Amino acid sequence: MINLTINGKAIQAPEGATILETARANGIDIPTLCYDKAVEIYGACGLCVVEAEGIPKLLRSCSAKCSEGMVINTGSPRVVQSRKIAMELLMSAHDGDCVAPCQLNCPARTDCQGYVGLIANGEYDSAIKLIKNKIPLPASIGRVCPHPCEKACRRKNVEEPINIAQLKAFAADIDLNKESYLPDVMVRTGKKVA
Repeated sequence: MINLTINGKAIQAPEGATILETARANGIDIPTLCYDKAVEIYGACGLCVVEAEGIPKLLRSCSAKCSEGMVINTGSPRVVQSRKIAMELLMSAHDGDCVAPCQLNCPARTDCQGYVGLIANGEYDSAIKLIKNKIPLPASIGRVCPHPCEKACRRKNVEEPINIAQLKAFAADIDLNKESYLPDVMVRTGKKVA
């Protein structure tokens, strides 16, 4: 066993263990985005850096091995600043897939993925409610929209884009053939659009 100190706490670690593994085993949190025990350690995210006394550069705790007498600090101002810079760099190249490309390309910003999934599951009432959140006349819009959402659909990378506009019209047709769902409307202000 190797003796080391992390954040002032004396710890023992098995030989060959990484700083990250040792810290986690002792209830010390070190943030990371890329570490996974199931894959080879690469240390790409740069968030798991720590400071070790006597070593001038910061160490990536996911790949740096523990050594006898090591004194580690996981939250020094230098470490925090380095993590902040690493996160900013990661986010600067972020393509924004937090919101699907189909939704980003829809002029009404409808939740395309949401209602396509609901339709696929046979939940037509929920789908039309989601569609009518943004589109008041989905039966018409589903037929005349130039569907830029489909041009951005990631499914085209596998086979062909999903026919989003037609699915919108499909759900709207079902809604028209029964008592149509009417979303809540705001209280009248006395003003007119036209």
